[in-house]
Amino acid sequence: MLVLLGISSVIAIVVPEPNRDDPPAEESATGATGATGVTDSEGATGETGATGETGAAGTTGATGKNDQAPAAVPGVVNRTVSLDSKRPVRIKAKPGTRMVLTVESRSGSEVEVEGLGLAGFADPFAPAVFDIVFPGEPGTFKVLAPGEKAAATITTRG
Repeated sequence: MLVLLGISSVIAIVVPEPNRDDPPAEESATGATGATGVTDSEGATGETGATGETGAAGTTGATGKNDQAPAAVPGVVNRTVSLDSKRPVRIKAKPGTRMVLTVESRSGSEVEVEGLGLAGFADPFAPAVFDIVFPGEPGTFKVLAPGEKAAATITTRG
């Protein structure tokens, strides 16, 4: 027993302390919307975004003024819906457009987008995220948990 204690003490002295370059938990490597700042770039709203400041902690500013999107991409619509909402959300889109749909849930649940063949899983820690390119013709697509009422209805019309 004493031999093990002696060996572990020698190893603790000889092995160097690990170098931790991770930022503290309260600071993040990106801005509030998850996009890094770029000089003279346009955000989803068409307005020039702020240049991100890079300091010792490595934080950066957000681009544009679109707070809905984790990362603003020109031409992509971002929407978030909750499976726990009492009333279904109605979303309008144009046929052939692209949408990043985030589906949140307070309890773990399967999520499907009827009519598009998309399925995923949402829980309190990780929402389901769907990158959708709608068909070229008009249609109606329901976002729901299997066996439940629709949390959202997406309608595409030209």
